[in-house]
Amino acid sequence: MADWSQLPKDLLHLISQKLNSHFYQLRFRSVCSSWRSSIPQNHHHHLNLPPKFPSPSNNDDSNDSTFPLSKRTLFLISPPPNHQTPQPWLIKIGPDSRDLTRLWHPLSRDKQLPIHFPNSIDFNHLPILDLGCEFVIGNFPSQSSSLPLNNTSLYMEKVVVFDADTWQIGKGRCSVLLTIHISGKLAVFRCSDERHDENSDENCDEKCDEKWMIIPDMLTPYDDVCVYKGRPVAVDCTGRAVVVGPDLSVEMVAEPVFGGDKKFLVESKGELLLVDKYLSCLVMNCLRDDGNGDGDGEFYEIGRERAVKFDVFRLDEKEKKWVEVKSLEDRVLFLGEDCAFSASAMDLRIGYGNCVIFRDDVYRDSGSSELGVGVFQLGQFRIAPLSCFPCYSMFFWPPPEWVGLH
Repeated sequence: MADWSQLPKDLLHLISQKLNSHFYQLRFRSVCSSWRSSIPQNHHHHLNLPPKFPSPSNNDDSNDSTFPLSKRTLFLISPPPNHQTPQPWLIKIGPDSRDLTRLWHPLSRDKQLPIHFPNSIDFNHLPILDLGCEFVIGNFPSQSSSLPLNNTSLYMEKVVVFDADTWQIGKGRCSVLLTIHISGKLAVFRCSDERHDENSDENCDEKCDEKWMIIPDMLTPYDDVCVYKGRPVAVDCTGRAVVVGPDLSVEMVAEPVFGGDKKFLVESKGELLLVDKYLSCLVMNCLRDDGNGDGDGEFYEIGRERAVKFDVFRLDEKEKKWVEVKSLEDRVLFLGEDCAFSASAMDLRIGYGNCVIFRDDVYRDSGSSELGVGVFQLGQFRIAPLSCFPCYSMFFWPPPEWVGLH
């Protein structure tokens, strides 16, 4: 019988380059020490990206601060076959600021789960469903005091990354980052294969700039970005959606749908959905502690926005318009800080879907370290905290008993 640990390093490296999923990379590295050493931890073989990126700032080309790019993958983990408790668990896996693999809250950019990974959980013997991924630029968990003020233009916006075979620069392929600049315009960072090719023509006139470029087109500020069918798509606050081309031009793919206050793009079952979030202002009375412990502090008001309704539309590519969706049927949409994804009620092992689960600090209990999460049911037009829906709250924290972390 062949000894798989003795495969040539060149062959192992070639195999590892085909592993686009973080989950498959983890399983590949767990086979043996020689396989583990052939693929660096948290390395994105399929993307031709530099290890760090500058932050786009306003009219400041002299800014030389750089920050790492991290990829995190969303998984739905099910119990072992024939287990008496069918409850699955929704997690996000990715590196922290020290490049150690950690578990993160699925809807949060910065909240780690209090679990030592990967030694605590044996992923080699559990059914896993890959629900998507997200990219974040910066060191997380973050310390607000450590973030330079002139780099805030990028930190709090969603970033999408794609390997653009059609965006050829010079002789190589091009990997692209797309995000929303602090001005509301789109920002693009292009990186070519040639940056890694020792034999490339140094005099080639078509090399990537390897710097952030701001696309001037903006009728109204953009709300969200995504990759759909291999193309970068962005939507503005009116619902107007565009595709960004290799020459950084934009082409409209959907006319506006006016109504809500915040737009999200979600791919579900091969369709591109637009989730339109309606907000209202909530004024809260709070007591400022005077430090004497007598409860005689000063009252003050805090204004917060809270979600009151969601509308959902699907993209009609031929007609270039959004068509309202009255029911999501068995689908559940998840809206996080840096990602939006969907899953079926069957995969989630619940009786029904047709809802949107979203991050909203209005639903965070006072003094609690838990994230605020809300649920909107399309069929009943009902919106409430996650705690009111036991069948959904079990996806998050604490983990189900079969994980063995209690």
